[in-house]
Amino acid sequence: MNELLNALLPLIYRIIAATIVIVAVYAIARFLTKLLQMFFKGAEAEYIARLTELLKLFLYLVAAIVAASIIAPEIQIFSALLLVIGIAIVVMLNDVLRNIGAEIYVRHHGVVRRGDWIEIEGQNIRVLDFGALGIWGETAKSEKVFVPYSKILNSIVTNRLTILGLLTRIQILIPSSYSVEYAEKVVRQAIEKIKEDLVTEPEINYAGTVGESSVFLVEIRIINYRKLEKIIALLEKEIQTRIPEVRIKA
Repeated sequence: MNELLNALLPLIYRIIAATIVIVAVYAIARFLTKLLQMFFKGAEAEYIARLTELLKLFLYLVAAIVAASIIAPEIQIFSALLLVIGIAIVVMLNDVLRNIGAEIYVRHHGVVRRGDWIEIEGQNIRVLDFGALGIWGETAKSEKVFVPYSKILNSIVTNRLTILGLLTRIQILIPSSYSVEYAEKVVRQAIEKIKEDLVTEPEINYAGTVGESSVFLVEIRIINYRKLEKIIALLEKEIQTRIPEVRIKA
């Protein structure tokens, strides 16, 4: 009997140690939601819940591996098992894990926020909401846009919503048949019509000729970003009264 007990004692100790690990991880998991709410202040409940579930899954997986290593400490078997599990997780969840990491970085560092106007890959987008895999936004023409978090992390993102208002760059193309002087005069007169919606003096620069068009770059700061589409439409309408062939890109 004593021999059997002596043989079982190491196993019993290992089971107790594995149980302690599992209980400790369970206790941490129970307080995980509160910890994340403290870390991500202001984040919506849906995001906290999703992140909590993912972290719980990770913690339970780690606890299971640690408990298995304690109960069955044969290094060769455990190492092989751990390697197989690790490779499988990385292969299956590579894109998901990378996107989750990008989401945490984007949210925690405040790269973009709801209501911000951002420029990414040459397109201006107003951020509407944060989804599970990326942000939902809309363009000045009310086109819905989805941008994955990994795309934000791997691209140059310019946040155009500043304390002085929304910074917007407009490209105005006017046929070269009109002189540069006349075209610039028309552009300046048109901008006078929208000055009440601007925070600062606009910047107007002649950028040269592209094809058969003279290109003017206009930089303006708008007080109310919600009026962006309306302001651009008004600017285009004013220029069209004198130059019908004008094209505007914002």
